[in-house]
Amino acid sequence: MPKKFLVLMLGAVLLFTLCSCGLINPVPDGNSEETGNAHVSLMAEAESLAEAASKQYDAGLTFQSEYLYGLAQAEISSLRLCVDTVLWLKGEGANLAAVIGDAPYKNWDEIVGAGLGSNVPFYFEGLLYKFQGQSAKADECFDKAGYNPLSFDYDFYYLKKMSVDKLYSIRNDAAVLEAKICKLYTPRTYLLAERTGAEFSPAYHLAMAGESGRTPAEAAQCALNALLSSPLTPYLYGYAASFELNAGKAELASEILNEGLFLAPEDATVNYVSALFSHASGDDNAAKAFLDTAKAGAEGDLLAKINDLYGQIGG
Repeated sequence: MPKKFLVLMLGAVLLFTLCSCGLINPVPDGNSEETGNAHVSLMAEAESLAEAASKQYDAGLTFQSEYLYGLAQAEISSLRLCVDTVLWLKGEGANLAAVIGDAPYKNWDEIVGAGLGSNVPFYFEGLLYKFQGQSAKADECFDKAGYNPLSFDYDFYYLKKMSVDKLYSIRNDAAVLEAKICKLYTPRTYLLAERTGAEFSPAYHLAMAGESGRTPAEAAQCALNALLSSPLTPYLYGYAASFELNAGKAELASEILNEGLFLAPEDATVNYVSALFSHASGDDNAAKAFLDTAKAGAEGDLLAKINDLYGQIGG
């Protein structure tokens, strides 16, 4: 099968998977009964996301795979942490840490950092504030969940009414799936600032990368976060690779560029950064080939940079 067709097909699978996640309606109505079963649907959704991630990984699309794994991780870890907290609110454990135990993700910062594209952690955090009568904090979290265009149409208010035994049953099932995903997924993303609800946005991360005072390593992490928050956006591969090169991480930059070229072989930014990489590696013939492709789709500042590099290598 031609590579270009394979990428388009897998991209369609990725988009279908995301669109099937339900439309956001994060504010619980409080009318759910104790017998609610949204947790069953959410766990099934997380498992489907993980399966889709595995297929992307097998196809060599590492960054698209990581994005889907991050969504799955955020869903199942958020559910588990929410149930842990409800159990604690019902009097279980000497403290919340005792209920959480050795779970891999122990707070909302860790979960958001592992699944930047997800709005689910903000929903469950808001739900817990609502359970405790802290309406202003709950609404703030629900607003943050709503910034994200990804959908979420579950109401977990019934968890407040559930018996401890039933909650432990949900918690145990969620923990099993969480551990399964953790064996497959080690996130390369993490937070460099307080959570805002904008973590799904690559523009947010790129703005952070450009902040004054950032070390090259920090800027590169911000750019990698941008890519892993939106891996179907071709130019982000070029941006992320350029920041990794600036931070001295040539191997990771090469990995990013290879997948970017596989996803979008004509993208001007990806080809320009590939030309920079080739020139720095001493292969000016490859650099010129990349520049030729880049120039066909470039304009403005990027076109000026392309022409400047042509001049440096004698093109």
